[in-house]
Amino acid sequence: MSSIFSLRVHCWGGLGSQLYALATARDLKERFPKRKIILVLHSAGVTSRSSELSFIDDLEFEIVTVNDFKPRDTNLASQSKRPIPFASYVKNFLIFFGFVSTANSSRDLKKIKPWIISLRGHYFYRPVSPSFYPYLLNHIDKIDQSLDKNKANVSLHYRMGDLLKLEEKSIVPINQIAEVVSKVLNQYDNVDFHLFSDSPKEAAELLLGAGIKKKMTVHDLPGIEVIRSCYKSDFFIGTNSKISLWIVNLRRYSGIINANYLEGFDDKLYTR
Repeated sequence: MSSIFSLRVHCWGGLGSQLYALATARDLKERFPKRKIILVLHSAGVTSRSSELSFIDDLEFEIVTVNDFKPRDTNLASQSKRPIPFASYVKNFLIFFGFVSTANSSRDLKKIKPWIISLRGHYFYRPVSPSFYPYLLNHIDKIDQSLDKNKANVSLHYRMGDLLKLEEKSIVPINQIAEVVSKVLNQYDNVDFHLFSDSPKEAAELLLGAGIKKKMTVHDLPGIEVIRSCYKSDFFIGTNSKISLWIVNLRRYSGIINANYLEGFDDKLYTR
Protein backbone atom coordinates (compact mmCIF):
# COMPACT_ATOMS: atom_id res chain seq x y z
CA MET A 1 0.00 0.00 0.00
CA SER A 2 2.89 2.39 0.70
CA SER A 3 3.81 2.54 -2.99
CA ILE A 4 0.25 3.59 -3.84
CA PHE A 5 0.54 6.64 -1.62
CA SER A 6 4.15 7.45 -2.49
CA LEU A 7 4.98 10.75 -4.14
CA ARG A 8 6.17 10.23 -7.71
CA VAL A 9 8.35 12.95 -9.22
CA HIS A 10 8.26 12.56 -13.00
CA CYS A 11 11.15 13.61 -15.21
CA TRP A 12 11.82 13.71 -18.93
CA GLY A 13 15.30 14.38 -20.30
CA GLY A 14 18.97 13.56 -19.80
CA LEU A 15 21.32 14.10 -16.89
CA GLY A 16 20.80 17.88 -16.72
CA SER A 17 17.05 17.49 -16.29
CA GLN A 18 17.43 14.50 -13.96
CA LEU A 19 19.62 16.55 -11.61
CA TYR A 20 16.94 19.25 -11.44
CA ALA A 21 14.34 16.56 -10.67
CA LEU A 22 16.61 15.12 -7.97
CA ALA A 23 17.09 18.57 -6.43
CA THR A 24 13.30 19.00 -6.39
CA ALA A 25 12.81 15.56 -4.82
CA ARG A 26 15.27 16.43 -2.04
CA ASP A 27 13.38 19.66 -1.32
CA LEU A 28 10.13 17.69 -1.15
CA LYS A 29 11.67 15.15 1.21
CA GLU A 30 12.69 17.97 3.52
CA ARG A 31 9.14 19.30 3.43
CA PHE A 32 7.44 15.90 3.73
CA PRO A 33 9.99 13.76 5.62
CA LYS A 34 7.58 10.86 6.19
CA ARG A 35 6.57 10.51 2.56
CA LYS A 36 8.18 7.92 0.29
CA ILE A 37 9.39 9.69 -2.85
CA ILE A 38 10.02 7.91 -6.14
CA LEU A 39 11.86 9.40 -9.10
CA VAL A 40 10.11 8.37 -12.32
CA LEU A 41 12.46 8.79 -15.28
CA HIS A 42 10.78 8.70 -18.69
CA SER A 43 12.63 7.77 -21.86
CA ALA A 44 10.33 9.88 -24.05
CA GLY A 45 11.66 12.97 -25.79
CA VAL A 46 13.30 14.00 -29.04
CA THR A 47 15.78 11.18 -28.44
CA SER A 48 15.45 8.21 -26.10
CA ARG A 49 16.74 8.90 -22.59
CA SER A 50 17.87 6.63 -19.76
CA SER A 51 18.73 7.05 -16.10
CA GLU A 52 22.10 8.77 -15.57
CA LEU A 53 22.05 8.95 -11.77
CA SER A 54 23.94 5.71 -11.07
CA PHE A 55 27.03 7.71 -10.05
CA ILE A 56 25.22 8.45 -6.76
CA ASP A 57 25.81 5.23 -4.84
CA ASP A 58 23.74 6.24 -1.81
CA LEU A 59 20.72 7.70 -3.59
CA GLU A 60 17.92 8.04 -1.05
CA PHE A 61 15.12 7.65 -3.59
CA GLU A 62 13.85 4.69 -5.54
CA ILE A 63 14.16 5.13 -9.31
CA VAL A 64 11.51 3.82 -11.68
CA THR A 65 12.19 3.99 -15.42
CA VAL A 66 9.36 4.25 -17.93
CA ASN A 67 10.13 3.24 -21.51
CA ASP A 68 7.72 5.54 -23.33
CA PHE A 69 9.98 6.82 -26.12
CA LYS A 70 8.44 6.99 -29.59
CA PRO A 71 9.82 8.54 -32.79
CA ARG A 72 8.58 12.06 -33.42
CA ASP A 73 6.24 11.07 -36.29
CA THR A 74 4.65 8.44 -34.02
CA ASN A 75 4.19 11.04 -31.26
CA LEU A 76 2.46 13.41 -33.68
CA ALA A 77 0.11 10.66 -34.77
CA SER A 78 -0.77 9.74 -31.19
CA GLN A 79 -1.42 13.39 -30.30
CA SER A 80 -4.23 13.50 -32.87
CA LYS A 81 -6.23 10.84 -31.01
CA ARG A 82 -9.14 12.04 -28.96
CA PRO A 83 -8.71 11.69 -25.18
CA ILE A 84 -10.93 9.11 -23.46
CA PRO A 85 -13.66 11.11 -21.66
CA PHE A 86 -13.62 9.05 -18.45
CA ALA A 87 -9.82 9.32 -18.19
CA SER A 88 -10.09 13.08 -18.59
CA TYR A 89 -12.64 13.29 -15.77
CA VAL A 90 -10.39 11.27 -13.46
CA LYS A 91 -7.37 13.41 -14.33
CA ASN A 92 -9.27 16.65 -13.71
CA PHE A 93 -10.56 15.28 -10.41
CA LEU A 94 -7.02 14.41 -9.24
CA ILE A 95 -5.70 17.82 -10.25
CA PHE A 96 -8.60 19.72 -8.64
CA PHE A 97 -8.14 18.02 -5.27
CA GLY A 98 -4.34 18.29 -5.32
CA PHE A 99 -3.42 14.64 -5.82
CA VAL A 100 -1.67 15.52 -9.08
CA SER A 101 0.20 18.77 -9.60
CA THR A 102 2.66 20.65 -11.77
CA ALA A 103 5.62 22.65 -10.46
CA ASN A 104 7.32 25.07 -12.82
CA SER A 105 8.39 27.50 -10.10
CA SER A 106 9.11 27.74 -6.38
CA ARG A 107 5.66 29.26 -5.95
CA ASP A 108 4.06 26.22 -7.59
CA LEU A 109 6.05 23.90 -5.32
CA LYS A 110 4.92 25.72 -2.19
CA LYS A 111 1.27 25.34 -3.24
CA ILE A 112 1.28 21.55 -3.52
CA LYS A 113 -0.77 19.62 -0.99
CA PRO A 114 0.68 17.19 1.57
CA TRP A 115 -1.36 14.36 0.01
CA ILE A 116 0.03 14.82 -3.51
CA ILE A 117 0.91 11.54 -5.27
CA SER A 118 2.24 12.75 -8.63
CA LEU A 119 4.33 15.75 -9.61
CA ARG A 120 5.64 16.84 -12.97
CA GLY A 121 6.97 20.06 -14.39
CA HIS A 122 9.94 21.99 -15.75
CA TYR A 123 11.99 21.89 -12.55
CA PHE A 124 14.72 23.81 -14.37
CA TYR A 125 12.69 27.01 -13.89
CA ARG A 126 12.86 26.94 -10.09
CA PRO A 127 16.01 27.90 -8.15
CA VAL A 128 18.17 25.03 -6.91
CA SER A 129 18.49 24.95 -3.13
CA PRO A 130 22.06 25.91 -2.11
CA SER A 131 22.39 22.68 -0.10
CA PHE A 132 22.19 20.63 -3.30
CA TYR A 133 25.52 21.90 -4.65
CA PRO A 134 27.74 20.42 -1.89
CA TYR A 135 25.68 17.21 -2.08
CA LEU A 136 26.42 16.93 -5.80
CA LEU A 137 30.05 17.97 -5.45
CA ASN A 138 30.55 15.29 -2.81
CA HIS A 139 29.58 12.62 -5.35
CA ILE A 140 31.52 14.18 -8.21
CA ASP A 141 34.70 14.35 -6.12
CA LYS A 142 34.47 10.63 -5.50
CA ILE A 143 35.51 10.16 -9.15
CA ASP A 144 39.14 10.77 -10.08
CA GLN A 145 39.75 13.33 -12.79
CA SER A 146 42.54 13.20 -15.40
CA LEU A 147 43.36 16.75 -16.48
CA ASP A 148 47.05 17.60 -16.64
CA LYS A 149 47.65 19.94 -13.70
CA ASN A 150 51.06 20.96 -15.05
CA LYS A 151 49.28 23.02 -17.68
CA ALA A 152 46.31 25.35 -17.78
CA ASN A 153 43.21 23.50 -18.95
CA VAL A 154 40.56 25.24 -21.05
CA SER A 155 37.41 23.17 -21.61
CA LEU A 156 34.62 23.76 -24.10
CA HIS A 157 31.31 21.92 -23.79
CA TYR A 158 29.67 22.23 -27.21
CA ARG A 159 26.20 20.76 -27.17
CA MET A 160 25.04 19.55 -30.56
CA GLY A 161 23.42 16.10 -30.70
CA ASP A 162 19.65 16.39 -31.22
CA LEU A 163 19.96 20.14 -31.91
CA LEU A 164 21.38 19.25 -35.32
CA LYS A 165 18.02 17.70 -36.23
CA LEU A 166 15.58 20.16 -34.66
CA GLU A 167 13.99 23.02 -36.58
CA GLU A 168 12.79 24.87 -33.46
CA LYS A 169 16.22 24.90 -31.78
CA SER A 170 19.77 25.39 -33.02
CA ILE A 171 23.36 25.09 -31.85
CA VAL A 172 25.32 28.13 -30.73
CA PRO A 173 26.87 29.64 -33.90
CA ILE A 174 30.41 28.40 -34.42
CA ASN A 175 31.78 31.88 -35.13
CA GLN A 176 30.60 33.03 -31.70
CA ILE A 177 32.21 30.03 -30.01
CA ALA A 178 35.45 30.31 -31.99
CA GLU A 179 35.83 33.97 -31.04
CA VAL A 180 35.49 33.15 -27.34
CA VAL A 181 37.83 30.15 -27.57
CA SER A 182 40.52 32.24 -29.31
CA LYS A 183 40.35 34.99 -26.69
CA VAL A 184 40.54 32.55 -23.80
CA LEU A 185 43.39 30.47 -25.24
CA ASN A 186 45.42 33.62 -25.84
CA GLN A 187 45.34 34.31 -22.09
CA TYR A 188 47.59 31.31 -21.38
CA ASP A 189 51.16 30.46 -22.40
CA ASN A 190 51.03 26.75 -21.65
CA VAL A 191 47.53 25.42 -22.18
CA ASP A 192 45.65 22.24 -23.05
CA PHE A 193 42.38 22.70 -24.94
CA HIS A 194 39.66 20.11 -24.32
CA LEU A 195 36.51 19.76 -26.41
CA PHE A 196 33.54 17.90 -24.91
CA SER A 197 30.55 17.26 -27.17
CA ASP A 198 27.77 14.79 -27.84
CA SER A 199 28.74 15.18 -31.53
CA PRO A 200 32.55 15.26 -31.16
CA LYS A 201 33.49 14.77 -34.82
CA GLU A 202 31.15 17.51 -36.07
CA ALA A 203 32.16 19.91 -33.29
CA ALA A 204 35.89 19.44 -33.95
CA GLU A 205 35.41 19.99 -37.69
CA LEU A 206 33.44 23.19 -37.08
CA LEU A 207 36.13 24.57 -34.78
CA LEU A 208 38.88 23.77 -37.27
CA GLY A 209 36.86 25.35 -40.06
CA ALA A 210 36.36 28.47 -37.93
CA GLY A 211 40.11 28.93 -37.57
CA ILE A 212 40.90 27.25 -34.23
CA LYS A 213 44.36 25.84 -34.96
CA LYS A 214 45.25 24.94 -31.38
CA LYS A 215 45.61 21.20 -30.89
CA MET A 216 42.58 19.93 -29.05
CA THR A 217 41.75 16.80 -27.11
CA VAL A 218 38.29 15.65 -28.13
CA HIS A 219 36.12 13.83 -25.58
CA ASP A 220 32.91 11.85 -26.07
CA LEU A 221 31.92 11.08 -22.48
CA PRO A 222 28.82 10.45 -20.37
CA GLY A 223 27.30 13.60 -18.92
CA ILE A 224 28.57 13.10 -15.38
CA GLU A 225 32.15 12.70 -16.61
CA VAL A 226 31.79 15.91 -18.63
CA ILE A 227 30.67 17.73 -15.48
CA ARG A 228 33.50 16.20 -13.46
CA SER A 229 36.24 17.18 -15.92
CA CYS A 230 34.96 20.63 -16.83
CA TYR A 231 34.38 21.52 -13.18
CA LYS A 232 38.13 21.05 -12.63
CA SER A 233 39.17 23.20 -15.63
CA ASP A 234 41.03 26.49 -15.27
CA PHE A 235 38.56 28.09 -17.69
CA PHE A 236 35.21 26.72 -18.84
CA ILE A 237 33.22 27.67 -21.95
CA GLY A 238 29.64 26.44 -22.08
CA THR A 239 26.83 26.45 -24.63
CA ASN A 240 23.04 26.10 -24.55
CA SER A 241 22.84 23.02 -22.37
CA LYS A 242 21.70 22.20 -18.85
CA ILE A 243 24.97 20.29 -18.45
CA SER A 244 26.89 23.52 -19.15
CA LEU A 245 24.72 25.36 -16.64
CA TRP A 246 25.35 22.74 -13.95
CA ILE A 247 29.09 23.04 -14.55
CA VAL A 248 29.06 26.83 -14.29
CA ASN A 249 26.88 26.84 -11.17
CA LEU A 250 29.01 24.23 -9.42
CA ARG A 251 32.07 26.33 -10.21
CA ARG A 252 30.36 29.51 -9.02
CA TYR A 253 29.29 27.77 -5.81
CA SER A 254 32.97 26.86 -5.30
CA GLY A 255 34.04 30.48 -5.79
CA ILE A 256 35.13 30.24 -9.44
CA ILE A 257 33.21 33.26 -10.70
CA ASN A 258 35.22 34.88 -13.49
CA ALA A 259 36.70 31.86 -15.30
CA ASN A 260 33.47 30.86 -17.01
CA TYR A 261 31.67 31.78 -20.23
CA LEU A 262 27.99 30.95 -20.66
CA GLU A 263 25.30 33.04 -22.35
CA GLY A 264 21.53 32.83 -22.14
CA PHE A 265 21.21 31.69 -18.53
CA ASP A 266 21.78 34.91 -16.59
CA ASP A 267 18.69 34.43 -14.39
CA LYS A 268 19.69 30.83 -13.62
CA LEU A 269 23.24 31.50 -12.41
CA TYR A 270 24.08 30.67 -8.80
CA THR A 271 24.62 33.67 -6.56
CA ARG A 272 25.38 33.69 -2.86
